[in-house]
Amino acid sequence: MKKLMLPLLLVLASCSYYIAKVDQASPAKAAVEQKLSLIFSHNISGETHPCGCRNFPLGGLPQVAGLFANISKDSELLYVDTGDTFFPSSVVPVSMKDSLTFAATNLAVGLEQVGLKYFVPGDQDFAMGVEFLQGIANTRKFDFLIANLKDPALLKHKKFVVIERNKSKIFLVGLVDPEVFNGPHANYFEKPSVVLPGIIDEVIKAGYDKSNDYHRLVVLSHAGIDPDTVMAKQFPFIDWIIGAHSQSFLRYSKDEGNVKMVQTLSKNHYMGDIKIDVNSKKQTDTYELLEVRDELERNISPNPMRSFIDDHKTKMNDLQIKEQARMGMSQTLHETTNANVKKFETAQNYMVSHKKQAEFWQGTPHAIAYTTLIKVNEANNLSCIGCHSLGLNDPRGYTTQKNMVAFKGKAPANYWADVKKLAAPIKVVRGAPAADIKKVSVAWFALDKKSNVKSNFANVQCLSCHNADELHPTIDTPKLAQKDVQFNIKNKCLSCHTPDQSPEWYDSGIKVNAKFEESYKKVSCPKF
Repeated sequence: MKKLMLPLLLVLASCSYYIAKVDQASPAKAAVEQKLSLIFSHNISGETHPCGCRNFPLGGLPQVAGLFANISKDSELLYVDTGDTFFPSSVVPVSMKDSLTFAATNLAVGLEQVGLKYFVPGDQDFAMGVEFLQGIANTRKFDFLIANLKDPALLKHKKFVVIERNKSKIFLVGLVDPEVFNGPHANYFEKPSVVLPGIIDEVIKAGYDKSNDYHRLVVLSHAGIDPDTVMAKQFPFIDWIIGAHSQSFLRYSKDEGNVKMVQTLSKNHYMGDIKIDVNSKKQTDTYELLEVRDELERNISPNPMRSFIDDHKTKMNDLQIKEQARMGMSQTLHETTNANVKKFETAQNYMVSHKKQAEFWQGTPHAIAYTTLIKVNEANNLSCIGCHSLGLNDPRGYTTQKNMVAFKGKAPANYWADVKKLAAPIKVVRGAPAADIKKVSVAWFALDKKSNVKSNFANVQCLSCHNADELHPTIDTPKLAQKDVQFNIKNKCLSCHTPDQSPEWYDSGIKVNAKFEESYKKVSCPKF
């Protein structure tokens, strides 16, 4: 790790040299750039790199490092995060505890290396308890910023910080709303509306003057857009509220009087940039939404975060294999308990009875969807596999990657290596020519026949979309029933093609648009 950090610090020196100069007790002036970019993220949900599913990937630590290097060419950069950062949800499944805890811990290391300075925890960050966060707070260089902890000794943190640059002073206050928690962790926090007046008094003692146009009061809030709006009305002298939790995708600031509220989309696919001219009044501040595109990684060559991610993937894969091996120990019990449960019919079973539909399906990305994970070394990631296969954790399907494919006899030792070779000519599955996809799919079916495969749940198959008792509506099916079937299928589409995975299908990250309908038609089988 030390080998990684040295080149990274050298490469990113321009965006992190100021870190040692920020001090709450005695903010000293420093000769800095005229511009300061207050960069923020939130709702990263444990993601260190793009999952590999998307045609045009967004997010990832190497890409963030490249973005920061670009911004730092003409601006000082201050990076903050407002929570729901380390875990994908507020509950960690016991079966995935080791891999998700490692991912969270390593994400903290990566965020430190790209220059994270201040962090406000959210409800998902408490998924492994306060002890996990204590470990992060005690070992990482970025500071926790929380003004409303009931017990100040619970976590190593600061209530607020003061950043002085030339004529300007920027006051950052961190708040966590207890209402975001469903469990006992809510008891760690006072209500922001109760403590904020007292915190404002402390900030005033530290030099804040709300009548001074060169002073900015910025609240880093983990509450959601609605509570942030209430806060803006109660405390109209706040300049910016950088929010989180609700994942409100705001391309422009949402203004409540003079208070500007900002949030971005999750997983570092977008980051926010509040641009401050430290020699100008706060009325000149602007906000920009930054898309973290894949090509940004190339702004640094070689990009040290690339080796970081490659190492991360290798260790994650090893942990996932071990976790699934433990899960496999209960597979016999699972199969015994569900011995009378009929398994899903896999695509192979419909190649004759639904020949026209099967041939069409074989030319769609769904037919080789699992190869996407193979290509990016995520083949054992249960968080991804469910949307790239049929029947994960279903009694009619399978429980671990190892039993995704069942053989009539002994499994060939090189089966998955052969699958990888078959898919090698296709660089990106989504968007590949139908003829190329079909060639891989046909070859895979031939491999299954040669390998005596009994059932293969890999890839998005017929029953991933259709119900077993109504594969296709017949000509005599009432129109209302046909609409119901189509509605259910579309809902299954959207359960995997979320705003994160298919943002082009959504307006403002919420409502599906015409592009979804276009994509739906492209993969819809011919009528039976």
